[in-house]
Amino acid sequence: MRRKKKITIIGGGIAGLAAAYYLQKKFGDEITYTVVEKSAVFGGKISTTRTDKFIIEGGPESFVTRKREAYDLCIELGLEDRLVGTEGSGKNYILHDGRPAAVPTNPIALARTPLLSGKGKIRLFKEPFVPPRMETSDETFSTFISRRLGAEAADHLAAPALRSIYLADIEKLSTAVSFGRFTELEQKYGSITKGMFSSMKEKKAARKASGEAKPKKLSPFMTLRSGLLELVETLTGRLTGDLLLETAVTAIKKVEDGRYQLQLNNGRSLDSDIVIMAIPTFAMADLIAPHDGKMGELLHSMPYNAVATVTMAFDAGDVERPFDGFGVVVPKEAGIPLLACEGMSIKFSHRNPEDQVVLRGFVGGKGHEHLISLPDDALVALVKKQLDNIFGLKGEPTISRIYRWQPATPQYAVGHLETITAVETKLATLLPNIYITGSGTRGMGIPDCIRLAQETVSKIDLIFG
Repeated sequence: MRRKKKITIIGGGIAGLAAAYYLQKKFGDEITYTVVEKSAVFGGKISTTRTDKFIIEGGPESFVTRKREAYDLCIELGLEDRLVGTEGSGKNYILHDGRPAAVPTNPIALARTPLLSGKGKIRLFKEPFVPPRMETSDETFSTFISRRLGAEAADHLAAPALRSIYLADIEKLSTAVSFGRFTELEQKYGSITKGMFSSMKEKKAARKASGEAKPKKLSPFMTLRSGLLELVETLTGRLTGDLLLETAVTAIKKVEDGRYQLQLNNGRSLDSDIVIMAIPTFAMADLIAPHDGKMGELLHSMPYNAVATVTMAFDAGDVERPFDGFGVVVPKEAGIPLLACEGMSIKFSHRNPEDQVVLRGFVGGKGHEHLISLPDDALVALVKKQLDNIFGLKGEPTISRIYRWQPATPQYAVGHLETITAVETKLATLLPNIYITGSGTRGMGIPDCIRLAQETVSKIDLIFG
């Protein structure tokens, strides 16, 4: 009878929990596994506060359905009736001259938008006629958008959005990691615009030829009725392995027969045949560096930014200039200490009483990391002042919550994927059966983390593991 393989998953965020779930699903009783989480709770950046009247998200507040992994996992876990789609107009705004200006989503809106000059609009419309780049190497997203849509579109549309979503500098952000789909469209069709229309036609034709039914139309963003923590709670409830909180792996030692001994911060150790690291890359570096200094340096070199989210609710009558959008992003040139603001009560009204307007402000990011260390009252006052300038807030918040994330998100520099591939290749020979996954590797966001967990589990073969 074959000995059960022992697997340790380091990190209890969504990537680590999903990896445990898919391992359990794939191998069943052939394995035993342990999830080791340094903090006091599972979920990583997924953090939900529930009060008698409000559901407040500290990290991600929904997931995209264009990438199906999170939606499909919810369905698989029996959470279909718990899913809630977005409400409201779905508009997004960019702060322009102190007021929200809608991001144009059609030619008429583009022609009218104050976000671009006449020259910038004409340049954007020329995108289908811009020759494709022949090289396949990575490039910054600023270079890509400037090349395809023009410098104004890069500076006035793309840069503010990425500054709020990725806390990223568009002039350094890798296109290959987060926007690989755009480069694929350019390479295959010669244009983003042509590619989008052509790919939609191809999918429709293929579906018609196969007789496949038209897929169910989903809301672009979804959450769970009790907050995204419900996904974490459901996942952990299904896991049959050992789940350890407030436990950190401090060292990994190679032992006989290609196995590993993991030293824990409580003095214990874990024997493992296979190890999955679902932690930030700098934490991976600390464990890998004693075995290979160069790999440690590569993983340590990947920067992370810090951010604080400040959620505030106001009586609806105290908001003089309400807006109908999901969010307002703030360009760097606005010169204010706010990255973005989300209209939480507009996007999902079930999370608050009907007479409340809930706004969530983001502060921090590159060059403003010090702001998140402000005392609570000072941080609330700072965000309230900025929101007051935009929306006209007459009263004090009825509730406020602060979440500080240090670090928050990885910053994917040009060549990031090549670096991750190099680390994985070296690991395969130096430390076989140790895998890296999660947002620091090949994509952030809940669907990406679930996809990465699936891909990691697919690489594992118990015969050779």
